[in-house]
Amino acid sequence: MKMKSFVLVLCILFSGVFSKNALKRNEPEKNQKSNPLIWLILQQNEQLHALRARLVKLRDIAHESQKDMISLKRDMVALKSRFGNFAIDRNDKSLDEINSKVIAVANKKKIDNLTTQLEKFHNGKLEKQIKQQVLSQMERFNSYKGNLGGGDTYVRWGRTTCPAKNGTTLVYAGHAGGGHYTHVGAPAEPVCLPTNPNFLKTSGSNNAYIYGMEYESDTLGTKAINNDVPCSVCHVQFGTTIMIPGKTTCNKGWTLEYAGNLAAGGAGQAAASTYLCIDMTPDYIHHGSADYNGKLLYDVVGQCGSLPCPPYREGYPLTCAVCSK
Repeated sequence: MKMKSFVLVLCILFSGVFSKNALKRNEPEKNQKSNPLIWLILQQNEQLHALRARLVKLRDIAHESQKDMISLKRDMVALKSRFGNFAIDRNDKSLDEINSKVIAVANKKKIDNLTTQLEKFHNGKLEKQIKQQVLSQMERFNSYKGNLGGGDTYVRWGRTTCPAKNGTTLVYAGHAGGGHYTHVGAPAEPVCLPTNPNFLKTSGSNNAYIYGMEYESDTLGTKAINNDVPCSVCHVQFGTTIMIPGKTTCNKGWTLEYAGNLAAGGAGQAAASTYLCIDMTPDYIHHGSADYNGKLLYDVVGQCGSLPCPPYREGYPLTCAVCSK
């Protein structure tokens, strides 16, 4: 009889603790505090509910606990039916199984809480490691990107600096030069000569020559006539560059390096020439205004006929743009 009474009390106690009515949060505070065990559980639930992220998990735990209690009640009924009014053998495996379920239900919330804290710790630690690795890779990239190969170069005619954009850097600045405008065999392509040349010999064959370049039109710059032309070789970190004649802007997806005026050698001169984009606001080499007439530059104007007018116009100087991508 004592064992039977103990089992019945145990069932009543756990039924009261885990019943839905006892766990409702809207129950009056007076009824909650009437049972110390229920009041303690509800106080713990109040603290857990303050953490919004755990709410769903706590509800799942409550449902699992109720299922375990239903299973426990069924086991208790089966136990009573099996043993009747006789004393229960404390070595019986069925009783050990019931005790294990009771302990599991009582400790489930503590285990789940520790698991949640452990997951948060590992997640936070992993996130910190990922951030450190990303920052480390970015620092390495920033330290090495200046030494990366590739990209493209172009000459900025009329300036000694490069645009501060798109990762563009100055390779060197110098003097624009080319063949004499009267020489039939003069090279057509101009070059940007550095300011610190190296020489290996003191004499040559005297059959090919290079001269400094001069502006021959004020259209290319304010009081530009007879002034010598500077230049700069610029390197674009990534991509390629093009010169677009007749434009001061770049197509979508391209970056403007600089805009300028289109220039070339004189039409009636013996030497061949090529089209160059002279910066819109050119510089002049200091003390370079003497009229030596070496490699000469003129503004380029449109001539209607095969060239459609409009959009081009007779006698209008053409612009140009150097673009990178």
